[in-house]
Amino acid sequence: MNAALDQMDLSRLPAIARELAETVCLPATARLVEALGGTTYPIPKRETKRGELRYAYLAGIVGAGAADKLVRRYGGTDLYVPRCSDALRHVRDAAICREYDRLIADMSGNAAVQRLARAHNLSDRRIFTILKGTPAPTVNAGGAVQLKLLG
Repeated sequence: MNAALDQMDLSRLPAIARELAETVCLPATARLVEALGGTTYPIPKRETKRGELRYAYLAGIVGAGAADKLVRRYGGTDLYVPRCSDALRHVRDAAICREYDRLIADMSGNAAVQRLARAHNLSDRRIFTILKGTPAPTVNAGGAVQLKLLG
């Protein structure tokens, strides 16, 4: 799911995630969020064996070039890596709305909602809430009318 960060408007990210994206690039930030999101990771200075081990772990996640940039900028500090859950939820919800528009060309709105609920491991009520909360131009007009009837 965190690969969705690659498609995201940076303004939706927490400040530290935007700073990370400016430091190492958005795809590397997405990999860091996926691996370490919600935790604090000690960025090594690479002066000890333990620091080299931490560097190797970090490089395994983001690549050596990005790890070098992180060490230069944050070396010797504990870096909190945000989960970016609100921003990721926004990307997921927009994708659900696009998929709903595509699905209702071939099936009923209720069938599309059921399929989306299973595909995203969400309840049908949550899918309806997502579709209702999306601005009208994003959701197919027929689907929006049907959702108003159900709400």
